[in-house]
Amino acid sequence: MPRSQKSGQWNWLLIAGVLGATGLMSAVLWAQGPQARITAEIDNSQRATIAGSHPPRASAEYDTGRVPADTKLESVSMVFNRSAAQEADLQALIAAQQDPRSPQYHKWLTPDDFAARFGMTDADISKVAFWLQQQGFTIDGSSRSRTRLSFSGTVQQIESAFSTEIHYYTMDGEKHFAPASDLSVPAALAPVVRTIDNLSTFRPKPHVKFRSTQAPSPNFTSSQSGSHFLTPGDIATIYDVKPAYQAGLTGSGQSIAIVGQSSIALSDIENFESAAGLAKKDPTEILVPGEPEALETERRQRNGIPVDEETWRQISEVGRKYAVSVPQ
Repeated sequence: MPRSQKSGQWNWLLIAGVLGATGLMSAVLWAQGPQARITAEIDNSQRATIAGSHPPRASAEYDTGRVPADTKLESVSMVFNRSAAQEADLQALIAAQQDPRSPQYHKWLTPDDFAARFGMTDADISKVAFWLQQQGFTIDGSSRSRTRLSFSGTVQQIESAFSTEIHYYTMDGEKHFAPASDLSVPAALAPVVRTIDNLSTFRPKPHVKFRSTQAPSPNFTSSQSGSHFLTPGDIATIYDVKPAYQAGLTGSGQSIAIVGQSSIALSDIENFESAAGLAKKDPTEILVPGEPEALETERRQRNGIPVDEETWRQISEVGRKYAVSVPQ
């Protein structure tokens, strides 16, 4: 056999061996499950800063003073990060699930499978929960994926536990609250804590800016907000859904879940259905197991779910629809 051919075969054998070893290591890691990562004593006097936990928009020029210490904050979440091994395993799994040549192609994990492979150990979550309770917080629950722990408490407890101050900020006529500085946690928790969620009412905003025009426009535009809207029928036309209907692809017998960060008002859904000429069909509301109830302020601040939830309503014959709330 020519040397070049032998060399080529050797290279392919080497590559196959590496891939096989990677797959074997991934399987071994899954079988073993996540490892305990909080090994040191949790000491409040030894601190570590969570970089980037202070919102950039919460600047001193907009500061209007501290939030009262007895203000109750709910649905606060400690979000955990994955270990380096877990992150590598997850990225390998994602790649394999999208590779038609892989045995893992389109083999999706259940939430419990995900938790067992990529979440925190029960022992570590118990340690974090115990520390939070020592700071005076009420534990609301752990996410099913074991990647976050939700709790509630007062502003005073938040400030004491995370070494910060919660201030009000007024920007563009809107009043917000947020930490005045980066948060910190005991050093023993630093390797597992990504961030603390829902301590700020600053929300992401679109960066796209549309140039105004004085020319007449045939678009359906709100006379109150100036926003442009599409009906479900418009969506069906724009995306040329009729050929799918004619092929028998109507979505009949299927279920769709619309996931959002707040609960919804069913009256909004019913008003939309009435305006669009659709039959009334309320969704089934589901709160993700282990998550606390969404704040009413969150409902008022996020109004996209009803539109998303109804957009497909006209363009499919889905049997069931679910509005899934995942509080931030």
